Amino acid sequence: MQEEGPSFPFIDRRVRISRILRPVDSQIADEPIALRRVLFWVLVWIGIIVGIVLYFRYARLLTPLLG
Repeated sequence: MQEEGPSFPFIDRRVRISRILRPVDSQIADEPIALRRVLFWVLVWIGIIVGIVLYFRYARLLTPLLG
């Protein structure tokens, strides 16, 4: 049998960040989808679409700058 040394209960417990960062009783949990999350993803998709449109509109002007 191997000796592992003294066991300290406050060190052996695993601390999870989700327990620290997540509030215990969240009011957002009542909503199926959080409004902030929806707005975030809408802004991300708008940024992607605008970036693609600007790329196809101005790509020919960028080619001389890269060469």
